Amino acid sequence: MSEPIRALSVRQPWAELIISGRKTIELRTWTSDYRGQLWLHVGRREDFRLESEFGLKGLFRGGFIGAVELIAIVPMDAQRWESWRERHCETGAYRPGLFGLILKDPRRFNTPIQAPGALRLFIPSPEFQDQLRQAISIE
Repeated sequence: MSEPIRALSVRQPWAELIISGRKTIELRTWTSDYRGQLWLHVGRREDFRLESEFGLKGLFRGGFIGAVELIAIVPMDAQRWESWRERHCETGAYRPGLFGLILKDPRRFNTPIQAPGALRLFIPSPEFQDQLRQAISIE
């Protein structure tokens, strides 16, 4: 049996920017040895002001919207922060202690899957593993 695919929960509008390919670096305060496919989960919190800044509205919340490949995690420094700004989409000033999760190949599900999320990289419950694998294979 293959190892379960991990998931990452991301707030909107960041999740939409990732799945649409506009955001290829997700910022976190932690690192991990995991590399490979990730299920992209959307948290429930709303930030309408931020969504409006990116010209987005009516975004899905509270479940999985697709998958993305995690290819690297690198420590951010002031130079990377500025030179990669278009890839991480943050408009604020550099903050020390962040890591950039480098993402590629986003694949959106035809239909989002309502499900709970968790902190850090997590393994969705077995009841969702098959559903997620099926959603990615029927695209």
